[in-house]
Amino acid sequence: MKRIAILISLISFANACSAQVAFNSLEEIWKYADLHNVNMKVAKEELAKAGYSSKQSYSALLPQVNGNGAFTDNMSLQTTLVPAEIFGGQPGTYRSLQFGQQYVYNGNITAQVPLINVQNWIGIRIARLNEAISRDSFAAARKNIYQQIAIQFYSCLLMQEAARLSDQTAAIADSVLQLTNDKFNKGTLNQADVDKASMNLIRAQQSQTISWYQAAVAKNNLKSLLGLSVNDSLQLNTSLQYNLALDTATTFQRDPAVLLASNRVKLSYNQYKQANKAFIPTLNALYSYSAQRSDNSFEPFSNAKGTKKWFPAQYWGIQMTVPIFSGGYRFYQVKKTRIAYEQSKDLFDNAQKISDINDENLKLNYRKSVEVLDKTKQVMNLALDNYTHISYRYDAGLASLNERLGAFKDYIDYQNQYLNSLSDMLVQLYQVKIRQQSFY
Repeated sequence: MKRIAILISLISFANACSAQVAFNSLEEIWKYADLHNVNMKVAKEELAKAGYSSKQSYSALLPQVNGNGAFTDNMSLQTTLVPAEIFGGQPGTYRSLQFGQQYVYNGNITAQVPLINVQNWIGIRIARLNEAISRDSFAAARKNIYQQIAIQFYSCLLMQEAARLSDQTAAIADSVLQLTNDKFNKGTLNQADVDKASMNLIRAQQSQTISWYQAAVAKNNLKSLLGLSVNDSLQLNTSLQYNLALDTATTFQRDPAVLLASNRVKLSYNQYKQANKAFIPTLNALYSYSAQRSDNSFEPFSNAKGTKKWFPAQYWGIQMTVPIFSGGYRFYQVKKTRIAYEQSKDLFDNAQKISDINDENLKLNYRKSVEVLDKTKQVMNLALDNYTHISYRYDAGLASLNERLGAFKDYIDYQNQYLNSLSDMLVQLYQVKIRQQSFY
């Protein structure tokens, strides 16, 4: 008994350590995924990087200031031949002299300010557009994750519905088998009748098994999309609802794919402009300040006196760079960016048309799937009523076992049609919900 108590305690402790999450709707799962899905986190980080790149582009308009220092140890000074007559010697003779000191210290600060650089100005616009494109890419990634979550969510609900119907069917099949066995034992039915009833029960049990396992797989897939482990508890406190009303006035959110194509047109246009501006000269203001000190003894931090003091030098100026010839590189770059711009416009127009057509088809397919589902559900319920009616007639001796088994088979077939219609409707439903979401 003590071992059993310890085992129960360990199981309870393990369950307590694992996460337990419950959701009441698909929208709640989406919100949870925004915070815990790994791909969503990576997409947010990429968006943040794009924001920093946009801010970084402004540095091209600001002064660039650099400072450096150097120390040189002239272990052996260079020897120079100097005419000896400078020092009163004989003409045509030379004296070997060494100029300079052993230790030399240098330091300087340089600054450059861009005054005219059209390409840099356009580069800032390009950086902002790249940031906008990153937002569109994030929205597209978020939409894709939402779609994956919706597929697994509705797969769970579909399999739960299939399992519920399978349980009902298995109960009916079991009662039919028991009745058939009673009749067989009394000698009024043969073995073939018993086999038919047994096959119906086995088929119903098979459907039960498939439904429950597929529901478990879908729930595990949902866990992986939510950043949960296999041991975490996931509970869906919701049921199938598909009464979402759509009319001709129903509007969807802007498609991230269309917005992405639109921003790519703007980006291509600015890249084309930037390539054109490569022929314009650039103008920069320059400034430099430097100082040098030399000494024959290594005393870098001694007082700067006499020959040991620092000797400064400074200048400023204007630098113009005029592009003259680059082997045709800039010319062909303009041609390429022009073609890319025209391509992006065509792709945007096509993306807009496709999005509008897909939205209209989605509304039509959703309405069709709801209407078909209602009809197949009515037919399934009528088939169940028909089986119940024939069962009463069979009990009263007014119908044969074959009629009862045939009615049961019809009910199973219409049940499968209902589940297929339900699956199609759920596919359309989650796509409608996706298009009604804003991913920005």
